[in-house]
Amino acid sequence: MKLAKYTPVVMGLLMATSGLLAYAALPEPMDPREVANMTFEQRLEQGHMIREEMKKATPQERKAFREKMHMKMQALSPDERKALHEKMRAEWHGLTPDQKDQLKKERKAMMEILTPQERKELREERHKAMEKLSPEERKKWHDEMHKSSKGD
Repeated sequence: MKLAKYTPVVMGLLMATSGLLAYAALPEPMDPREVANMTFEQRLEQGHMIREEMKKATPQERKAFREKMHMKMQALSPDERKALHEKMRAEWHGLTPDQKDQLKKERKAMMEILTPQERKELREERHKAMEKLSPEERKKWHDEMHKSSKGD
């Protein structure tokens, strides 16, 4: 009889432990500076590994992972963020069409993992981020995206 009153506590601990183990399926997001210093092949392999782990994760775990990535980026100074952005943009322009296609396929495969609700949330996040840009920056981003989607 006394054991019965401890059952909810034990069950709660088991559920919390299993939740932590499931959360451990996703690795800690890398520091953006480390990612920027990787080669194309290393970045592609890292992205593939993360995508495989994302397949196993729940929508809540994927959201937590994205939030951690965002927090790591926000932890950088504005100058560091700008420098990383410019470096990655320059590297993108230096990729071959085949390499760009590989990255686009990886991004598309990552989006296919997400639920419709997750995709909607990401679109809303992107929309909010675009609102923060000046009209000139939005136009430049738009032009670059359409240029790259037409095969450069």
